[in-house]
Amino acid sequence: MSPDGDSEGDESPAPSWLPGTRARAAVGISLSQVRHYRVRSVLSVVGIALGVVLVVSLAGLGYGLTTTGDEAIDYLDHDLWATSGQVELNPAGIGGVANPIPQAHRTTEEFESNERVRDAQALAFQTVYVSDSPSNFDTIAGVGLTGNGSRVVGGGGFSTGDVHYANGSYDGPMTHEIFIDERTAERYDVGVNDTLYVGGTIYQAERNEFRIVGVTRSFSRFLGVPTVAMHLSELHEVSGTTGSDRASIVGVSLAEGYGTERSQRALEREYADFDFRTNDEQVGAIIGRQASVLAGAGTLVLLAVVAGIALVLNTLALVVYHQREALAAMKAVGMRGRTLGVMVGTQGVLFGLVGGAVGCLLVPPLVSVVNGFVADLTGFTELIKTPLWLYGVGLGLALSMGTLGSLVAGWRAASIDPLAVLSRQ
Repeated sequence: MSPDGDSEGDESPAPSWLPGTRARAAVGISLSQVRHYRVRSVLSVVGIALGVVLVVSLAGLGYGLTTTGDEAIDYLDHDLWATSGQVELNPAGIGGVANPIPQAHRTTEEFESNERVRDAQALAFQTVYVSDSPSNFDTIAGVGLTGNGSRVVGGGGFSTGDVHYANGSYDGPMTHEIFIDERTAERYDVGVNDTLYVGGTIYQAERNEFRIVGVTRSFSRFLGVPTVAMHLSELHEVSGTTGSDRASIVGVSLAEGYGTERSQRALEREYADFDFRTNDEQVGAIIGRQASVLAGAGTLVLLAVVAGIALVLNTLALVVYHQREALAAMKAVGMRGRTLGVMVGTQGVLFGLVGGAVGCLLVPPLVSVVNGFVADLTGFTELIKTPLWLYGVGLGLALSMGTLGSLVAGWRAASIDPLAVLSRQ
């Protein structure tokens, strides 16, 4: 039994596939040392596996955020996004959200009068009270949109346009039509032509029964929560916010023949109060708000890599230190320093291979658990995505960690001065 509690291991036969008797002997001794110092070997493998798990899963988080944002934007099917400030929480106001764009209907009409614009659609987001009866209300994300919604929600959209707006008088007929997402349908066990009570306040919700005209994932994918969508003017009406006609953002679809970037610059010159973003820029703006989270994730990845390298380096350095007399004796009887370096360095490469494989095997169940937890909280079903190439990155990183550790330890083994070590005995 070794002093650190490791059990003695047997000498391993040298792999026959290696060229050169000396190299095979070095690798064989190296394998026997790995088996001999089991505790240290396991700790090194665990350290590298932990690094691989963190790198692959956190990189998968970044990949998932990007692709999910792209898919959500694609669902809404616009070329540019016009904003005039950030959508901010307003706990004291109805709906809990301060939508920055005033006079949304007039703004979309003004945009649509531009030759570059085929159509424009204002979207407003806020919380609303929803129930399948005039009591026991839940709060759900409400979306208001201009137009008949056919391009966004697919199918036929609403039966008419946003007629309740009536050029700003808000005295047109209310259609009382809504689209819901799948989770809202499951929560209330309702479908097309069933009804839900919806309002910005409980008072309004009790008095406004909406008929479900379709089920769509367009808005729930964009917001990541259960949603109900209705005409913008009717959302204003049931929220008591008809005076300012506010929206969160305006989606702009370009006319045929007009390029996105050139139109973006032209529209920004014509409408100085608005910023026009491409789909990629809008996704970047959404992700940019999570910069602190992503920075924290990046720091964890860096720490995991450094910790893995330090564990391998420390383990191999201890191996060299505890076996310095044996290594010095080998060198004194004629074994070359390069052979000693191969003997020690092989252990690092082996740690990298095994640690990388273990880490990659641990990632899928871990990601499945985290994605399930996130889906229950937010509705995003695949927040962490780990394509095969990410596992390749993880294995490459593990090998790099093991190789870097082995290079340093191999150099130390090769530089042992047998006379200085053996003279101390």
